[in-house]
Amino acid sequence: MAEPITKQLTAFANKLTRTQQLTIAGVVVAAIAGIVLMLNTASQPSMSVLFSELDQKDAGVIVDKLKERKIPYELQSNGSAIMVPANVLHETRLQLAAEGLPQSSTVGYEIFDKTNLGMSDFVQKLNYRRALEGELARTIGSIEEVQKVRVHIVVPEKALFDKDQNKATASVVLQLKSGRSISRLNTEGIQNLVASSIEGMDAGSVTVVDQKGQIISEPPRDKNSIAGLSSTQYELQQKVDQYLTAKVQSLLDGVLGAGNAVVRANAELDFTQIEKTTEDYDPDKQVVRSEQKIDEQSKSVDSLNIPSVNSASSRGNTVTNYEISKTVEKIVNRGGGIKRLSVATLINGKTKITEGDKPALEYKPRADEEMQKITQVVKNAVGYDPTRNDQVSVVNVQFDPSQQEEDLKQQRGLKLPLTPNEIAEKVLILIAMLLAVWMIRKLISSPQVRRRIEQVLGPPPVFEPLSVLQANAEQLLLEDGSERLPELSAPLTSREIMMQRAKARLSQTQELTEDMVMKIEMQARVMEHMVEHPEEAVRLIKLILRQDEDEPRKKAVAAQGKQL
Repeated sequence: MAEPITKQLTAFANKLTRTQQLTIAGVVVAAIAGIVLMLNTASQPSMSVLFSELDQKDAGVIVDKLKERKIPYELQSNGSAIMVPANVLHETRLQLAAEGLPQSSTVGYEIFDKTNLGMSDFVQKLNYRRALEGELARTIGSIEEVQKVRVHIVVPEKALFDKDQNKATASVVLQLKSGRSISRLNTEGIQNLVASSIEGMDAGSVTVVDQKGQIISEPPRDKNSIAGLSSTQYELQQKVDQYLTAKVQSLLDGVLGAGNAVVRANAELDFTQIEKTTEDYDPDKQVVRSEQKIDEQSKSVDSLNIPSVNSASSRGNTVTNYEISKTVEKIVNRGGGIKRLSVATLINGKTKITEGDKPALEYKPRADEEMQKITQVVKNAVGYDPTRNDQVSVVNVQFDPSQQEEDLKQQRGLKLPLTPNEIAEKVLILIAMLLAVWMIRKLISSPQVRRRIEQVLGPPPVFEPLSVLQANAEQLLLEDGSERLPELSAPLTSREIMMQRAKARLSQTQELTEDMVMKIEMQARVMEHMVEHPEEAVRLIKLILRQDEDEPRKKAVAAQGKQL
């Protein structure tokens, strides 16, 4: 089977010209080179991130370890991220972790694993403070929104008198993850965590700032604020503000997405305490409260026992006390109710990333109808009451896009850029493919090459035979003398049918020559022209028949002339 194919290919190559042979050879070489480059590119291992956000010192140590193990690596994000092949990612990470890499910039209580007998008291205290700062940084770093953290603690020396003793203070610097924000509750949790870990420290003595240097912790609360509120009242007002803010913020974040809305609520509370007693009397309703009745009778006798002088007397007295109906009502108002409410809400417009080689942010303001719906939702969420002269403001503004642009740059930075070798390979593959397509198209477009390819590949599919034209003119003429075309028993595929018939007439050892192929093509074109222009075909056939009829006459005339 392989030998006939080889012979056919050899015969096909011998029939080609020198230019055609070189063209086919170039196409084959380019195709093979493209396939090899594609396989080489596909065989290269995919790279995955081993460590990111590394210090330069840790990155240098890790690179040295990778070189020792002969593990290929790539540096990204200005050397802060190291990438290795995905098939050795986990194994390499475990091996480096066993060697204590990457080394954290913070140290904890492991600083005391190595004892030093000559350590002074100052160094001992300094190491203890470093260890405490490191442990607090590790604990705070476990919060989901926090990427990096540093803790600074200041513990003053013990004073002789308590009145001269300064309080311990601490500062916490947070580097949040891209696109994340930390809530106020988490900030208060960090303050209380640090304060509870250090003796004599209050939560108000802990300051928390973010990577932009903005203070995100609450200021210390005095017992008596400038507004004349007590500590309890100030705390209550802050809680009400936080509750309303968080209530609206969570609602808008669920609809608009995190970072697209900023809400601030200010509740003016009424801390006035009122105690009120009311007594209502109803004069129409009287009841007997008490009644006193006195009856007195007396009889006197003269001392001389003179009957006419004897006398008797009696007296009665009744006292009735009535009580008027009375209602006593005592009202005590402890204060703390909302006197007036103000809510300010900023809504960011719609931002989308444009497609292209250099994606950018495109801003589009929100529709008025959408803003009205958001305003109504905010009013319902805070319990808007127009009788209290409440104010709710919802404004559509464009937020500062610098953070989003930075996030977009970081996302583009995470994409692996193509190396010069990869770019060259892809360009070479593209050129080879275009060259191959161009050469093949140019080669196939040649009629001679198409005919020879058909000869090598074998005969075309057999079609139904074409009916033969009638031989005499009587069959071409109707009774009225008009011409008619021969009937076709199958659809006209003249070239293929004639090629098939020509090959059938040849023996197996013979092949179609170039002259035979050209004649067959000419015959096929004539047949196609006859079908497309039947009137011209009839006239041509009639002319040929007339020439055939005149030919014997001409020969007879010529013979008679010779005899004469």
